[in-house]
Amino acid sequence: MKDINNFSTSIHSVLKGLIEAKSNRDNVKFTGYQLASALDMPRSIITKLTHPDVSKRIVNPKIETLLKIVEYFKSDGFDITIDDLLGMNSPSIDIQSQPLIINKEIQTISLYSLSNAKKRLGSVEVKLPYAIKNAHAFYLEEDVEPFFKVGSIFIVNLNCNPSNNDLIAIKYNSSEKIQIRKYCKRKNKIILLALNNQDEELVLMPTQVCSILGVVIQINAKT
Repeated sequence: MKDINNFSTSIHSVLKGLIEAKSNRDNVKFTGYQLASALDMPRSIITKLTHPDVSKRIVNPKIETLLKIVEYFKSDGFDITIDDLLGMNSPSIDIQSQPLIINKEIQTISLYSLSNAKKRLGSVEVKLPYAIKNAHAFYLEEDVEPFFKVGSIFIVNLNCNPSNNDLIAIKYNSSEKIQIRKYCKRKNKIILLALNNQDEELVLMPTQVCSILGVVIQINAKT
């Protein structure tokens, strides 16, 4: 069994790397305080998880806390799992090597409103890990608690088929509003989970009156 102090070291290293990688990707300084605020948890928890002094770190954080951290960064486009955070997959995770974080291609993409798919807001230049032939950017015009604020932009690959746990963009046939949902496979069912706590989960069926537009490949989040 991995020593608990090694878990603490891994969490410290990986979480610090995630915070730094998000700052570099978004070209905006992202802090532990902002992370704590986005997760609605005391700032002291993130401070103790990332403290440079080993003796002042939390050595037995709650699994619920770690899952919230992982879910936040996954929703923001980072390829991270709870095992990665705990150092179970490798002694050290090179965050910069993750495909969604290596921004090599600058593309100009049409920008639309999430509230109205027909409302083109113009275009936006974004850095992507690879060239995308058919992508749209969607602008968030209202907060989606607890993760995303107004101004967040979701980059959607319209030619990509979803896999389990992907974020996807969907549209109801009776509405022009776009929703971002999480694509999950449960036994023989496809479940589309809402990002907030208000909308009910949706079971995808052949008779469903909504369509999947594509897969979210990157999020430029406002927090």
